[in-house]
Amino acid sequence: MKSEGLRCTSERIDVLQEVYRSGAHLDADEIYSRLREKGTGISRATVYHTLDLLFRLNLVSRIDLGHHHTHYERVLGVANHLHFVCQRCGKVSEAASSQLDGMVEKLCASHEFSLGSFSLQVFGECLDREACDIRAGKEDAG
Repeated sequence: MKSEGLRCTSERIDVLQEVYRSGAHLDADEIYSRLREKGTGISRATVYHTLDLLFRLNLVSRIDLGHHHTHYERVLGVANHLHFVCQRCGKVSEAASSQLDGMVEKLCASHEFSLGSFSLQVFGECLDREACDIRAGKEDAG
C-alpha cells in the first residue's frame, strides 16, 4: 500500500489479515462479522472499500461461487487454481494444474495480454449423490 502512496490503516491491515488467516472463501459480510466479533470497530462500508483496494493491489482475488455475491481469497502464496462448485450442495473443492497454467498463458499471449494470476470456477454437481444430499440438508436422498 505504501508503494502506491496509500496509508496502511489498522482497518486495512485487519481486513487483509482476516482473509489470509481464514484460508476460506469469505464474502465481505463474513469478514465484517468476524472482525466485529473480535472487537474491531470497523464499518461494513470500510470492509467493502478495503476489499476493492486489496483486489486492485493484487493482494486478494474475487471469485464467484454461485451465491449471488463475491467471495475473496488470498493471492500471495497460492497457486493458480480451479474451484469446483456443486450447484446442489454448495461444496467447493480446489485443484491446481500445470497444464491449465500453460493453456491460460497461451490464451493470454494470443490475445496480447499479460497474465498476472487467475482463479477459475467450474459449476456442476457432486458425483456422490448421497453425500451431496446430506451436505444440502435433504432428508430424503432418493
